[in-house]
Amino acid sequence: MSTNEVILLSEANCVGCNKCISNCPISDANVSYTVEGKSKTKTNPEKCIRCGACISACDHQARDFIDDTEAFFSDLKQGKKISIIAAPAMKVNFEDYKKLLGYLKKVGVNAVFDVSFGADLTTWAYLRAIKENNLSSVIAQPCPAIVNYVQKYRPELIGHLAPVHSPMLCTAIYMKKYENISDELAFLSPCIGKYDEINDKNTNGYVRYNVTFTKLKDYLEKNKIDLSAYAEKDFDDIGCCLGYLFSRPGGLKENVEARVKNAWVRQLEGQNHVYKYLDTYNKSIKSKKALPLLLDVLNCPYGCNFGTATCNEMSIDEVDYKFNTLKNIKSQEKGKSLIKKKIDWLYDYFDKTLKLSDFMRQYSSNMQITGAEEPSEAEYDETFRKMHKNTEQSRRVNCTACGYGNCKQMAKAIYNNLNVLSNCIDYDRNEIEIEKQELTNKNELISSMDRINKLTEERLITAEKLKLRVNEIIHAVDEVSHGNNECALGIENIATEVADILIKANILRESVNEMKSRLTNFSKASERIVSISSQTSMLSLNASIEAARAGNEGKGFAVVADEVKKLSYQSKEVAVSTQSDQEIMLRVMESILSISNGLEERVRIVNSSINNSSAAIQEVTAKSEEIVSAAQTLIEE
Repeated sequence: MSTNEVILLSEANCVGCNKCISNCPISDANVSYTVEGKSKTKTNPEKCIRCGACISACDHQARDFIDDTEAFFSDLKQGKKISIIAAPAMKVNFEDYKKLLGYLKKVGVNAVFDVSFGADLTTWAYLRAIKENNLSSVIAQPCPAIVNYVQKYRPELIGHLAPVHSPMLCTAIYMKKYENISDELAFLSPCIGKYDEINDKNTNGYVRYNVTFTKLKDYLEKNKIDLSAYAEKDFDDIGCCLGYLFSRPGGLKENVEARVKNAWVRQLEGQNHVYKYLDTYNKSIKSKKALPLLLDVLNCPYGCNFGTATCNEMSIDEVDYKFNTLKNIKSQEKGKSLIKKKIDWLYDYFDKTLKLSDFMRQYSSNMQITGAEEPSEAEYDETFRKMHKNTEQSRRVNCTACGYGNCKQMAKAIYNNLNVLSNCIDYDRNEIEIEKQELTNKNELISSMDRINKLTEERLITAEKLKLRVNEIIHAVDEVSHGNNECALGIENIATEVADILIKANILRESVNEMKSRLTNFSKASERIVSISSQTSMLSLNASIEAARAGNEGKGFAVVADEVKKLSYQSKEVAVSTQSDQEIMLRVMESILSISNGLEERVRIVNSSINNSSAAIQEVTAKSEEIVSAAQTLIEE
């Protein structure tokens, strides 16, 4: 199994509350994402330090972990030789822990060693290493979460990590090298993170199984194993001194102070304190400030007795009371000096029997994790705008809903795809307002659509009526157009007749002019006749005079002269009468000519009007055709 698979997520149970983010000491170790619009958060296994804070913080059973319990029991059933090393916290996590050891030996476990003994060994090794290597300040490393943090996020502190294995590994090494136990070793463990330590290349595979108290209890209940039915068994080691105190806060400090008076040991526990302190510690190193000799630092607030994989139902005070009682019993069994005597004896045994080099630990300096990329100011601004944070005030709300408690950190996480916009409560509020406005707009749109639909229905009704009216208009226009065509045809006929009248009027005017010309000539002839008549009358008078003179000879001539005179008078009367009629005829002809001219002018006016009317009718006809075309288009639409 890969260490990447230690902490698991149940997506079905995850409600996106972000407690896992807010409780995690590593801001980048959790990744939020959405499934069907719902927020989920999983660990980033490469960045996780296995502090277990997310599991204890989750109220929804969405986080779980994997250990080796099932593999351990499976291998036992198959006959594999396995021995056990048990953490001191077992004493307060299993009330009948000796019966538990009895059950385990019954199902095939060989030797059982108390890691409290390994803790004594570790304290001895710490003090020896500090002295022999002249170490000025050392970070204790029983806690794998602390080691993970240093190796991944503070590699510059690796040189200050204790160069000695943890109590678990010291116990395992002792069993392998000094008790010659060749069995596979299983660790009864209060800690999820021990899985990383067990599988670290620097621990050389001394321990094979991380069997956590939580999963062990689940296994016993699942398989209905009643521990009361088994005999009590004790540990197979030579016994411990104060090593069992390692499992409570300050336990290492108590062990060191029992051996070295006035030793400066900094005691610190809990995810909310220890990692920040390590950052401060790192700054103190750089500034060459005074440092504690030893850092007794634990990830869990109440120590390993309440570790990340424990099933302890006791209170912290009950646990302390139990350990204090055990400490008092040990100190008073054979007098107050017993503990000191036991420590002296044990350390003397370690000095004579053990090689410090067997218990020395190395660390990997290549595990450093690259932090999330820092956005530029422009990229921060763009991300904030996506979050609907457009003002400086909105960018400093710093609520805890997203898990970070810092808007800028949330923006950085979103930029690095470690979180999603919907985990920002400010974003959600704005989205609700936007959706509310959209809903309002939608309702208004629906209302408008209803009005439009109603208007459309009315329009359809009106359109049908309009269609009928338009058809009527088309029919009427067609009739008008037809009438216009007939009128145009009639006007054309009238124009033709008027043109013919004009022609005839012209002929009449020309004839009248011709008659006038001839009548003028006739008038001139009449005047000449009158003149000739006058002359004839004078001649007749002269002839009468001459006839009278001639007497009888002239009587015949006088008769002729008289007749000529009568003829002259008659011709003159006719000519005068003709002149009178001629004048009348001229006046009549002038009148006819004037009427003819007036008629011609009126005919021209009529003709012009006809032409105008014809053009107007043609224009009306064209407009009628346009109206018909437009009406047909309107009907089609």
